[in-house]
Amino acid sequence: MKLVNCPVCGSRCSADIEKCPECGFEIKQYFEQKSDSKNNKKAPFLLIGCAFLAILVAFLVINIIFRNISELANHAENAEPLDEIFSETNMVQEDISTSEVSTAEASTSDIDVSGVYSGDDHEILVLSPDGLAYYYCTEIAFTELECPWYIKDDKVYIEFARLHCIVTANVDKKELLFKSDSANWNTELFSRLDVEPEQYLTKALSTHDSNATLNSDGTLTYKLDGISYTLPKTFIDFEDASDNQSNWSAFVDEDVQSDFVSAVLFYKSLGALPKESSVSDNATDFASRFLTEASVTSCKATTVAGHPGYLCEVTGYLNQGFSALQNYKVSGYITIFNNESTHNNNYVMLVQNSDRSTDNSSIFGEILKSAR
Repeated sequence: MKLVNCPVCGSRCSADIEKCPECGFEIKQYFEQKSDSKNNKKAPFLLIGCAFLAILVAFLVINIIFRNISELANHAENAEPLDEIFSETNMVQEDISTSEVSTAEASTSDIDVSGVYSGDDHEILVLSPDGLAYYYCTEIAFTELECPWYIKDDKVYIEFARLHCIVTANVDKKELLFKSDSANWNTELFSRLDVEPEQYLTKALSTHDSNATLNSDGTLTYKLDGISYTLPKTFIDFEDASDNQSNWSAFVDEDVQSDFVSAVLFYKSLGALPKESSVSDNATDFASRFLTEASVTSCKATTVAGHPGYLCEVTGYLNQGFSALQNYKVSGYITIFNNESTHNNNYVMLVQNSDRSTDNSSIFGEILKSAR
């Protein structure tokens, strides 16, 4: 019980009684009014404090927004277009084609070899009358679509892009024994079937990767984080651990004959675009998922599919995730860009033999420019 002194007579009494027992002064009402008066004096100070705190928070938020806008403006000002970055390398992968002669002009035989053929291992080879060949292998990875074929000096020639080779066979109405001087092709006999090419040209093909599509022209379309990329027909979708993953994938271009390998890797993760000072470390962390002794240098500001990002050079060795290709020394590029609609950082990396025995650096530029 709280005791107080009566402000009139000074008697000691409880603060909860209505009136002073000695003089009748209204004790309870007096002290309630006094308490309200103190609280009213404190209220303005509380309001001032809250207002100051709100202003401070607003200032910090505006400062962060302004700093981000300033960083994006600086990035945009310093961004180098992909065309300029890859034109500096002057590295253009040449087509394996050694002939521009059409089927009609090159033919020296009256035998019509266009049609459908079955191979030794039940592969299907279609030689379309329009000069394009289609090789349907039991392994999806080695399927070849829209490859040029022609007849020259009584020999049939097919230019296989994915296998990096040209195969030839003597003209025959019923059988074609295709040979090549490339280790990528084993001699194989194809026997003609009584089937129309159209029955196979409309066949829908799939890939191992749930996010990839094999197109009728042999190119691969891969989609990640709502962005689509087109890979040249030389790249193959081998069956691997990434096939059922939603955040990363890998595609390989390999030429056994030239001891050449090239790999394109995609990855996404939640986050903001790294600052210029930390781009190299960020890119190294990503590269280390696929390479041992990864080293990143020469990062440049650029844009991919309209999103701000960076492109860096990288070297290292393929890790155990690449099975038989493990320990290949490779070099190439990494790009990091922030997809502003999903708030994800997207990573795309192309690496190839460090000796660049077959250089397709320009193809990486084309892959990035195809991003939509």
